[in-house]
Amino acid sequence: MTLEDHLRKTTRNFSARLPEEQVLALGRDLARELARAHAETPPRHPEIEPAAIALADGKPVLEGGEAAGDVAEDLLQLGALLQSLATGVAADVSWRLDGPPVPEMSSLQRRAALAGLTSPGPENRHASAAAAAEALEAALAPTPTAVPPWPLFRGDSARTGFRPSRAPVTALSPAWTVALGPVVASPVLTDRLVIAASTDGRVHFLDRATGRRLHETKVASALESSPALDGDVLHLGTDDGEVVGIDVRDGKEAYRLKLGALVRSSPIVHEGRVYVGIMDTKDAGALAAIDAAKGKLVWRRKLGAVFSSPTLAGAHLLVGSDDGAVHAVEPERGTVAWSHRFGGRVRATAAVSGEVALVSDFEGRLAAVRLADGGRLWLRELGQPVYSSAALSAALVVVGCHDGSVQGLSLASGEPRFRVETRGPVVSSPVALGDQFLAASTDGDVYLLDAGGQVVLRTTVEREGIQSSPALDDTLLVLGSTRGLHAFRIER
Repeated sequence: MTLEDHLRKTTRNFSARLPEEQVLALGRDLARELARAHAETPPRHPEIEPAAIALADGKPVLEGGEAAGDVAEDLLQLGALLQSLATGVAADVSWRLDGPPVPEMSSLQRRAALAGLTSPGPENRHASAAAAAEALEAALAPTPTAVPPWPLFRGDSARTGFRPSRAPVTALSPAWTVALGPVVASPVLTDRLVIAASTDGRVHFLDRATGRRLHETKVASALESSPALDGDVLHLGTDDGEVVGIDVRDGKEAYRLKLGALVRSSPIVHEGRVYVGIMDTKDAGALAAIDAAKGKLVWRRKLGAVFSSPTLAGAHLLVGSDDGAVHAVEPERGTVAWSHRFGGRVRATAAVSGEVALVSDFEGRLAAVRLADGGRLWLRELGQPVYSSAALSAALVVVGCHDGSVQGLSLASGEPRFRVETRGPVVSSPVALGDQFLAASTDGDVYLLDAGGQVVLRTTVEREGIQSSPALDDTLLVLGSTRGLHAFRIER
């Protein structure tokens, strides 16, 4: 039996589309056969024509083929066959320039695995038949149900910037770099994806392992709000004053809500509501609660301009404001339980450890505040404005300062423990990996520090500087720069 015979039976003489699972499985098997043929000496380039492909035990077998040929052309021919089966549209010569019609698939990964065979842009194509087979196999795997390793700004709802580590980090090895244009927002990491917002208003979905672009969508004129992923919906603010929800299964917009003039605060989702800060007019703004399912405003609490991202702190949300205070807000109705006054603008995001919040302001003050009543436990003058949000470990709080320093203090007392100088202001927020800390500077380098402040390693990422805060898990570190997105393998 040939593949053509099989397809005639399955699609009722090509009058119906081949089911999605079968398209992907056929593509995987054919890509594996192509990889086998390409690996021979000399390489073979068999014909991708159903009438010429035999089936053995239900699997396609690619025999014959000329030694002279092109891998990209073989993959294009495979892609044209699969796309025509998935869409029910006969392949056309125009697909070579414009690509085929986009098939409806149940996930972005599945759609991208097929598109990688026929994409007009070479940078979005699979590099080889073996890579195509791996992508199609991964697309067939069940969707992970575990909580993403880094779903929102600072990694968790307490905004600690902390992840445990099984052993000390010894090296950061470059995994991939993708030129997306400037990325200021912090990325989101899942088991399969890296999701990032670029300043030109696009949201990008990339394959975690390779950095290959799976999908992108234009959301706004500009984006600096770090996205937050909850379930299947990605929430983020825009420089057009909106909050937008994007369904990560298909990349389509779930909702859009206009809130003010500017939203750079990173949302947090809690019990079915999205909470986010708003900048309205000069020195005016608010904290807003949105119904996550409907995208409708639930309440809005005037607090002054809010660039800071809300933090979940027990029964309250903590959020800093340009009015010089951090406010504890009751999530149900938006009433203010207490406010802790600093004096300088509070744009850093509060980090919570147990019953204490660590908060800093533009006047260079770092304070530990009780969650119960907003009382101050300790205050330290750092001497420089602080926009960077704190990273917490079991014993230390680490922040970046505008004078280019990264400072570590005792979490319990605020006593200084170390000060490390970089060559540019540190506006990116450090992250903690066990007892070590990673801090990115506008000098373009990432610094790995131990608990004593010693520089274990320094890695140059981009000469023009970094403002994006890193996202990480046990094996991968990702951050943005003026160029795009950079991923590093964490080695021990």
